[in-house]
Amino acid sequence: MSVSFVAILVIACGMALLAKRLKLPYTVLLVVAGLAVSLLLDGAPGLREHLEKIKLQPDLLLQLFLPILLFEAAFHVDLKSFLNNRRAILFLAIPGVIIGMVLTTAVFVPVAKLIRGDMMWQVGLITAAMLAATDPISVVALFKEFTVSKRLGIIIEGESLINDGIAVVLFGVVVKITADSLGLTIPALHDQDGNVQALHVLGNFLREVFLGTAVGVAVGLAMSYLTSKVNDHLIEVALTAIAAYGSNVAAMQLHASGVIAVVVCGMMVGNVGAKHGMSPTTREAVFSFWEFAAFTANSFVFILIGLEIKIAELWADAGLIVAFFVIMILVRSVTVFGVHSLVRREDLRLKKPWLSVITWSGVRGSLSMVMAMMLVASDIKGETTRDLILNLVFGVVLLSILLQGTTIEWLLKRVGLIVESREETEYEMALARRQAIRYLMDDLEDAEKKGTLSHETFEILHDRLVERRKANDKRIAEMLEHTPTLNDLELKMHATHLRALEKQVYRDLEKEGDLDYESMESLVRNVVERNRPGNG
Repeated sequence: MSVSFVAILVIACGMALLAKRLKLPYTVLLVVAGLAVSLLLDGAPGLREHLEKIKLQPDLLLQLFLPILLFEAAFHVDLKSFLNNRRAILFLAIPGVIIGMVLTTAVFVPVAKLIRGDMMWQVGLITAAMLAATDPISVVALFKEFTVSKRLGIIIEGESLINDGIAVVLFGVVVKITADSLGLTIPALHDQDGNVQALHVLGNFLREVFLGTAVGVAVGLAMSYLTSKVNDHLIEVALTAIAAYGSNVAAMQLHASGVIAVVVCGMMVGNVGAKHGMSPTTREAVFSFWEFAAFTANSFVFILIGLEIKIAELWADAGLIVAFFVIMILVRSVTVFGVHSLVRREDLRLKKPWLSVITWSGVRGSLSMVMAMMLVASDIKGETTRDLILNLVFGVVLLSILLQGTTIEWLLKRVGLIVESREETEYEMALARRQAIRYLMDDLEDAEKKGTLSHETFEILHDRLVERRKANDKRIAEMLEHTPTLNDLELKMHATHLRALEKQVYRDLEKEGDLDYESMESLVRNVVERNRPGNG
């Protein structure tokens, strides 16, 4: 087990470093890693033996991985912005997901029968349920990197959070509906009596959604209150973990949606507890903890699914995978444009340039993988049926992340939401050149002082660098005169650096005993307050 754990972490770290170097979304590299692991295992039975020691049961997936992935994402959502855009978010996340799942199934099954005559509608329905939720991690990260509308970002991220909960509830309903036909049993999603009567479906759905929301609010506010009474970052980090897992367990005990409870709880803790009950040091510790937890959970989900996929079989079902992907995108465009028509107030409507972006940003990812792993760990009648569903889910997620995740930046530029500025690029290069020249001049002076460079050679090289510096400084001055806003890039970069440095100085003084803990917290808080909008 320890070898398996270390192996997965090594792969995850390697993919993260490669993603930074190649400037690609991390999720794209994780998918590639999953495929690579699957291929490597064919020629490395020893490695397969170690990795296959990690077996994840359905209830463990729901109770271990999902709370991490959902709580971390919900924790960072601004509640005020979410509520301001609630109509578009809720339309996309609730009726959009339901209609999308049904419509995708209705279109895909007849098309699939042309490719594979034995296709059952139950297979299409459960696949559509697994792929109903969006997971736009790479898209949201791209929005943060560039200056893209914050409202567009909150709509896409908010929809993803809410439709995660709705999709899991729908998946549970679909599992019960198709259980007899597919011989499918997932204990974590089944009632003890296996009740699937049509009259109870709507009532069960509403109960899970609303009761899950109530549990999330209650647990989130309770933990937020406790964090306001504690002044220890380790305890407060532990309280957030209790909130994430506790809301999930409490909701499931009440036969409500644990996923929705975790999402709502995360938003409560992030907007109430973090803002009003945590010190700056604690907030940073909590952010770091949940970022690492999400990084680890994503890595395990994507890499472990690779152990269950046979590349040859994936290729054999390529026609069905491409058909499902195309239909899924077309259906999403229908729902997005439909929501645009439903929202009547002009100030709340989705802007037309956003429609294609929201459609294309509906990337499928972690949650679909988790539900696929639940299928792997469950009982299902017929290996052929199970493999078909897995191939469809993994293949569509693969296409989604590789195609949508890597082309969304191009689309944003195409519709004018990201405007490339050649002046900004040239200014950044000029700043880098100035730093390099300064370093070279310092190195020359040190060499002359040490006697490793003659004075005559020093003068020649130094004069050349002075000329380069003058030319570069002149170019910088011209760019600033032509585009004064370029100075904001340098100002913002160095202001952020100085704030981080100032906070680190206070922490170091507290560790050395030159400053007490409360004074350090007060000084760090002052730095944070100065960074808020409206403060100098």
